[in-house]
Order: sequence, then structure tokens, then C-alpha cells
Amino acid sequence: MVRIPHFAARLMVAASTVLVTAQISAPPHLAEALPIFSRQSAMFSSTETLMGFTLFYLISTRWPGCTSKRGAGAAALASCNLDTIPTDKYTVETFWETEEGTEAAMTGCYNILTNSALFGDSAPLLEETCTPNAYNYNNAGGYNVIAQGTHTANSSGIIANRWKKCYEGIGRCNTHLNRLPAAVVADDRRVQMEGEAKFLRALYYYMLVTYYNGVPLILEEPVYAHGSLPRASREEVVRAILDDLNDIIDRELLDWQWTKAADQGRATRGAAMALKARLLLFEASKLVNPSNDAAKWQAAADAAKAVIEKEAQAGYDLFGDYRKLFLPANEHSCECVFNIEFSKTKNTAVNSFNVYSVQYRNNAPLLDLVMDYRTTTDGAATMGKYDNLDPRFAATNFYPGSTFLGKANCPAGEVCQFTGFAHRKLTIYDAQKRDSDDSNGETNYMFIRYADVLLMFAEAQNEVDATPSDAVYDAVNRVRGRVGMPTYAYGSKSQSEMREIIRHERRVEFAGEGLYYNDIRRWMTAELVMNAVIQDYAGTDIAVRAFDPDRDYWWPVPADQILLNKKLEQNPNY
Repeated sequence: MVRIPHFAARLMVAASTVLVTAQISAPPHLAEALPIFSRQSAMFSSTETLMGFTLFYLISTRWPGCTSKRGAGAAALASCNLDTIPTDKYTVETFWETEEGTEAAMTGCYNILTNSALFGDSAPLLEETCTPNAYNYNNAGGYNVIAQGTHTANSSGIIANRWKKCYEGIGRCNTHLNRLPAAVVADDRRVQMEGEAKFLRALYYYMLVTYYNGVPLILEEPVYAHGSLPRASREEVVRAILDDLNDIIDRELLDWQWTKAADQGRATRGAAMALKARLLLFEASKLVNPSNDAAKWQAAADAAKAVIEKEAQAGYDLFGDYRKLFLPANEHSCECVFNIEFSKTKNTAVNSFNVYSVQYRNNAPLLDLVMDYRTTTDGAATMGKYDNLDPRFAATNFYPGSTFLGKANCPAGEVCQFTGFAHRKLTIYDAQKRDSDDSNGETNYMFIRYADVLLMFAEAQNEVDATPSDAVYDAVNRVRGRVGMPTYAYGSKSQSEMREIIRHERRVEFAGEGLYYNDIRRWMTAELVMNAVIQDYAGTDIAVRAFDPDRDYWWPVPADQILLNKKLEQNPNY
């Protein structure tokens, strides 16, 4: 993936001054779909006649390089003269009549990714706290009630906000795609933008269908009627996602790699292929494939294999140093398939990985995770012993006795704070003292990295084969070999043994990256691992968690959305 601040820099001036204002006598463009998207109750209701809408959604962003803040956009919306079309602003009809405006619209499609409802702030770290990997002490973002199994349709911020922001992103992509044919932009750039917008739309729908199951399917520029659409079936939504991704791949809408540094941060053909593999792996898994249809596993294996076969062309490989892989200096390494971009550059999006890890410890790792690491000889971990564990352990976690922020982390004789562990992977910290300017971080979040592609292939192919094939061993051993862990001899494991090996590898390889929550859901092991007492470094009980298998495998449809759209049906048992 690529760094948005680079390609956004050209839009900084325009995006900082442009507000798109439309005068309309009927429910307006995009705001017409606000019952689905992000209705602001103080401004709109489902029964109001909306006379105007400031399309700050296109450019009130910090991804990439847009400078208007959401608050400023909201203020403009509240105070604008709805009876007059400003002569010094773009209108919805003229916004795409300039190359500058068209690029800003593309920027708006990316921006939603940096919102805390998706991957911004510290969302991937906090999602770890919905698993046995980590603990959230103060319910930041509403994740703790999910971990406790006490969430409802209106009790968790992340559940409501993710739905809204995904649809906001979809609305931007749909609008951009509809306006692109007539937009003032070079033909080759138009083709690229079509690919980027389709990739992003697919990603937003992937997030929706993964957490909520079937959702309203909107593939056109928003209109008022979209606010009363029922939920489409899961199969319909998945097909729409695949249609977008396959179109990118088959028509070659995107390049394998961007040759210009300024374009780093944009979606690529490899990213589309990898997202297809991730979607198909979810569809093959027990949660949505209870009959264990082998064809679904084969489709997932084929999709991941297709990425591997383009390894050289796309420039993919495993980065040699696991710890350094996650530092800003290596943010566009060979292992990066698609990044969510962050930068401390003025007016660009930042994250809270550093401060949440080292100050609030809202993603404090748990003993259960630590004890699942193996020793360097592939033996079982021993409580309180950290010096001979899988190198990924120390690269991911601070632990009792390790150097943390320039001093020993709860040395012998002292009581450790919180769980006794702290997250290291997505922070800038190793042994140095805390940076006074670390509250806003610029470490990118790798939504998909190549190690994931390898393990996705291994998992799917292992379910296809009666006994693990050499290709499965190759993929697993490649991931383990990168950190110096012992490799497995060909033919030494049964299918069930390899299944558990792959699941273990996914847990330790991606610890702290927010993937484990969806893994335990799609494997349907959440009811086994979440109904448990969680413990700190010393084995002291912290809290009891609960997971209702009849309810909690899917998030509820947010209550406010059902209030606004009576055709939305709630997920079972909420």
C-alpha cells in the first residue's frame, strides 16, 4: 500500500478551501441516504425535507492531505445559506469539472479508512481486546462491552460508528464512480480512479458483511430511497464485492506497483487480489460455511495462490526484520500489500498507537497470549520465563523485566502495572525513553501484508487436501523461518495438526494487528476461548468474559439505523 500524504500533497491548497455546497429542493445528494449513513440528529430527521447539504464529505478529510476538519464542515453545514448557491464554491454539479476537484473527491474515498470506526486512532489495537489477546481497562471505543458479551444494539460506540462510516465511504465511492465518466481528468487517471474507488467500495462492504452479515446493498450514487432499503442477503453482498475486485483484476484497472513515490498509498491490483482472498477465506470458514463446502475452500486457496504467483511482479516478499517491519522507516516494504496511511505532516491523519500502548495501556496484552508463544525450540512456554520465546514475542510485547521507556518494566520485587505487559509492535518504542511528541503517531497500519497472504493460502489449501501438501508446508515454514523458528518436516503433520499449527501461527504472527477477533469468529472458537477468566502476568484474575454463541458471532444492526429504517431486520437475539 502507499502513503497518502505523498499523492495528497498536490491537493492541499484546493482541499483546504473547497466546500461543495448543493442547493436542492428535495432530499439532497448523499444526505438523501443519511438514514443509512451518518445522520446527525440535530440537523436531520428521516421525515424532514432537506433543503441543502454541504458535501464536506468529499474534502473535509485528512486522507490524503485534505485540510478541512469534520467540525469545520459541520459548522459550515449548520450555518450556510441554503437559499443561495455560493459563487465562490464548487457545487455538486461542478465539483468534477476540474482535475483538482476530481482528485479531491478521490481523496475523500480514502479518508474514511483513517476514522476511528475503521482503522484510525487505535482501532486495530482495541479490537484485540475483544479476544484473549488483550484487555481494555476503560471500555475505550466500546470494545470492552463486546469482550464481556454485554453489548446491545445501542451500547457500543464502535458497533454504531463502523456501520455509519462504512456507508459514508460507500456513498463517496458510488458518487465518485458515477461522476468519473464526465470528470475533467486524463483518461489513464480516470481508469486508475475507477479501480481505486471500486477497491475501496469493496473494502467498505467487506467490513460490513464481516461484522454485521447481510446489509443494504447500494451501488449507485445515493438517493433518498436508499434510506429505506432492506438488508440484502450475504450472498448478494459478497457477489457485489467480488464483482468489483474481479473487475479491477480482469480489466487491469490498477498497476501491480506504483512507480512514482507520489502515488504510494493507493490501492494496487495485488491489494485487490489479496482482499479477494481474505473475503473468500471468511466465506469458506465454519461461520458461513457450516457444511464445509470444499469448493469454497478451493476458491479461497486459488485466490491466495494467485497473489503468490504474482509475487515477483508485485514485488512482494517477507521483510527480513520482524520488529523493524512495523516502524515508519519501513512502511512501504516488500511485505506491505495495503496500508492505512498516517503521517505527522500538517493536516494529515495520525494515529494513537503510541499513547494507547504506553500511557493508557488500553490494549494491554494478556497472559493467555503470552503463554501461546513457543520457545525457540518449539517447546511450550513457561510462566514468567521470557528469554527463550519465539522472537515475535519480544518484537510484539513489553514484559516484566524488559526495558520499557528507558527503564526496567516492573523489575523483580515490584508489582507490575495493569497486566504487566504492554504492546510494542505498532509503537515507535524499543528501549528508548518516551518521546514527548508521541501522542500522535505516524506508524502505518498494514491492513494486508504478505505474511497474511501466505497463511491464508496455507489455511485454505490445508482444508482442501486430505493431508497437507508441500505447498502448505512451504507457506507456513516461510513465515516461521523469517523469525528463525524451526520449520516443519514435509509429511510430518496430519490435516488436523496442521490446522492447529496455522491457527497458532496466525495468532502470534498478527498479535496486536486486529485480525484475531475475526479469526476466532470465523473458526467458531470464540465461544470456547472467550468464556473464560482473563489473567495478568502473575496469573491473577482480572475479569470474567462471556460470549453467547447464539448471538455474539455477529454484531447487531445499530438501533438508530433500525429506528430510521423500519425495513432493517435485527440480527438474532439482540
